[in-house]
Amino acid sequence: MRPSIRHLEIFRLFSRVLNVTETARILRVTQPSVSQALKDLELQLGVSLLIRSKSGLRLTSAAEELLASIDGVLDNMQMLADRASRLRGEQRNQLSISTVLPLTAALVPLAIERVRKDKPGVRITVESYSSREVVQKVQDRSVDLGLTFLPIEVPDLIQHPLMTTEMACLLPPGHHLAARAIVTADDLLEETIITLGLQVRQEFDVRLAFDRPLDDTRFITTNLSTIASDMVRQGMGVAITLPYVLQHLEGSQVVARPFRPLIKRSLVAVFHNHPGLSPIGRLFLKHLRAELRAFADVIADHGLTSRVPS
Repeated sequence: MRPSIRHLEIFRLFSRVLNVTETARILRVTQPSVSQALKDLELQLGVSLLIRSKSGLRLTSAAEELLASIDGVLDNMQMLADRASRLRGEQRNQLSISTVLPLTAALVPLAIERVRKDKPGVRITVESYSSREVVQKVQDRSVDLGLTFLPIEVPDLIQHPLMTTEMACLLPPGHHLAARAIVTADDLLEETIITLGLQVRQEFDVRLAFDRPLDDTRFITTNLSTIASDMVRQGMGVAITLPYVLQHLEGSQVVARPFRPLIKRSLVAVFHNHPGLSPIGRLFLKHLRAELRAFADVIADHGLTSRVPS
C-alpha cells in the first residue's frame, strides 16, 4: 500500500519533535489522529518506525534511514505544486513569517507595510517565538520564512545574512555608568546583571566576558529582552542584550552603551532551499534590509556598530 502524503508530513514533523502532543499542537489536530497516522504509515510501509516504551517514543533505525527519502518526496511534491501554479499563471500572494520578538516593535511591521503598498492583495501572517522555535517552525514548514540569530545547527536551511551588530549594556538614565562612552565587564562587577537564560548563546558569551567569577546571585535571567529592558527601567539592574530592544523604548527610558569585551551577533533569514523563497518573500526581505539600514543609523547614535549586507 502506498503511503499518503499527509501521513508522511505528520511523521516528518513527529520525527523532529518526538512528541505526539507537540505534533498535534503544531498541526492543529487531535493527539489520537497523530497516533493513528503514525500507525497507518507503519502498515503502509511495512516497517516499524517507532519504538514504544514507558519512557515514550523514539525512532527505529529503519525510520532514521527512511527520513531522507521522505524529505525528498515532500520537497518534490512542493516543487511540483509551485511549478504547476506558475504554469497556471498564478503567483503566490501570501507569506507566513516566524520571528524573534525584538523585531516586532518596528522593523518587521514597517517592512510588511511596504510590501502591502507594493502588493495590495498580499496576505501576511506573523508570529513571534524564541530563536530555536523560529528555526523549528521553518524546518517543519509551518512558516515560509524565519528571522532569527546565528548559530543555527540545521544545515538543510538557507541562511541569508541580514545584520550583524554588537551587544549593548542598558542602564537607567541616572546610573553612574551612563556617562561612560563604553561599559566594560570590570565596570559591572558590583552590579546586578540582567540577561537571557543559560540556554541562549548570548547568555553564555556574556558570562564568559567576566574574567573574575561572579556569584550567580548577581545575575537575573529572563527569556525576553523586552523584560530585561523593563527591569532596567525599574532600576533592578543593568542589562546586556542586543540593541534591537531599543525599538520598544521611547525617549530616555534607558541609556544604551557599547559593552566590552565585544560580543557580536548576526541576524539571518532562514528558509528552505526547495522550493525556495517566493517573490513575496524576496520583496519582504528587500524592504526589511532597508529598515535595518535605517535602524543601523539609530543605534550608531548610541555608539553601537553594525553591518547590513548590500
